[in-house]
Amino acid sequence: MDLILSDLHSNLHALKAVLRFARRRAIHRFVLLGDLVGYGAHPNQLLDKVREMRPRFVVRGNHDKVCAGLDPDNTFSLPASEAIDWTRERLRQDNWRFLVDLPGGPLRVGEDYVIAHGSPMDEDSYLLHIREISHAFDAFQGQLCFFGHTHLPGCFELNESLGQLNWICLQPGEWFHLQPQCRYLVNPGSVGQPRDRDPRVSFMTFDPKRRCLRLHRFPYDVKGAARAILAAGLHPNLADRLSQGI
Repeated sequence: MDLILSDLHSNLHALKAVLRFARRRAIHRFVLLGDLVGYGAHPNQLLDKVREMRPRFVVRGNHDKVCAGLDPDNTFSLPASEAIDWTRERLRQDNWRFLVDLPGGPLRVGEDYVIAHGSPMDEDSYLLHIREISHAFDAFQGQLCFFGHTHLPGCFELNESLGQLNWICLQPGEWFHLQPQCRYLVNPGSVGQPRDRDPRVSFMTFDPKRRCLRLHRFPYDVKGAARAILAAGLHPNLADRLSQGI
């Protein structure tokens, strides 16, 4: 069983909740889809936890690249840009090196699936519109690609023989079985900053043998994460949006 996590965004409170879930179910295989840092108040503590997890595979996100100094931050909003500057100033050298060394996507996870932060065509692109999604299916081989970046859980299902492309809104707690005649682009949602108006953490488990996945949503200490953002002097918008799931 693989635990698929994306967009943690320095939210230590949220990650601890996910790790408690993993311990209760004895899940030890972690796959991370990027944006480990940015927005939140605990970049070093979260990266320490991630490194302790010894994830099976990780790809970088756009916030990871910018916080590591690999890309400029000229496309970010003011709150995000301020959080990036704050994070850069506080990253320990070992955690900075960890971010610098993260590979870009797409990356194949054995024979089971592919992972990317944004699109498998471009790690920084958002998969939101039909044309981009159609092209994204051409950019990876195999049945399944997990991606993040949009913070919106669910999956795109492509039946190539029928020429049908559908968005499937997955129900938390229910197993979703991949159909052998279809291909999939799947987003587990965001652990650290959900944006579907549901503030609960969002992530997935995937069973490669049974070819099925399950979305998980549950509450965490949102108020604690928000207080930490305010105490750090980060933009209050970053605290407010946690409770609203936006």
